[in-house]
Amino acid sequence: MKKITRRLCLAFFMLGLLHAEDPAILLVRCDDIGMCHAVNVAAKDLADTGIPLNYSVMFVCPWYQEAVEMLGDYDNVCFGVHLTLNSEWKNYRWGPCSDHADVSSLSDENGYFYHTRQASYAADPDPAQFETELRAQIKRALHCGLKIRYVDTHMSTLSGREDLHQIVKDLAKEYGLIFHRDVPDETLRGIYSTKPEQKRKELLNQLKTLESGRRYLLVSHIGMRGAEMDALQDMNPGGLNEMSRHREAEWNSLSSAAFRREIERQGIVLSTYAAEADEKVKGK
Repeated sequence: MKKITRRLCLAFFMLGLLHAEDPAILLVRCDDIGMCHAVNVAAKDLADTGIPLNYSVMFVCPWYQEAVEMLGDYDNVCFGVHLTLNSEWKNYRWGPCSDHADVSSLSDENGYFYHTRQASYAADPDPAQFETELRAQIKRALHCGLKIRYVDTHMSTLSGREDLHQIVKDLAKEYGLIFHRDVPDETLRGIYSTKPEQKRKELLNQLKTLESGRRYLLVSHIGMRGAEMDALQDMNPGGLNEMSRHREAEWNSLSSAAFRREIERQGIVLSTYAAEADEKVKGK
């Protein structure tokens, strides 16, 4: 697998260089890896295409160990910690991974993270407990066996308050990890809320808007439909109905030959946080 993915990654890189000396660069990031089996299966299938990808793993979730086992050999994937302080699904919950420290202000009476950002803030959480929990998640990630290169955040709880945002930045620096906002110039609108049957067309249309010489980020949420994912209901006010249909449509859009053809046609270079951060260091 490693030899195959190296060849495919090199092929995508060279195709971009043939089209433009200063091509548009696109980072495809798939969030919520390790959330459940259906997400992990979709992530493995997409990694099999060989395209450069960024996978943000939720190390508080029960299925993260399966993700580590399934994806560890893919060198076309750059792995990051999807720092998580919410548990948004009805009847499928997770809580802190801090074993011995008091982080009780981060969770409800049952020990689970709150469903929404609003509920998290309403509980008047202790910022010191935020740092304790985030540090525990990073440490778990660094000891899991994957090569962890970056940190980003789940939902918007950690970006909605400046003090929490700063904690994430400081921890990234402390552990020598890339802070996700330091790499791309712009985040694409994406296809999260686009109707499932229109996602592929909308994705291809967005690729046509990329300008040479700029770095773009596309955030995606993938999954495989089935009894597991069909049962999930997002408790956020803006949560989409039939989320499993949306996630499968994003998976199919990214893994399609049409997506790869449009990348080639537009001369876009697919890349990773690690590759772009390393390139910035070389350019200094």
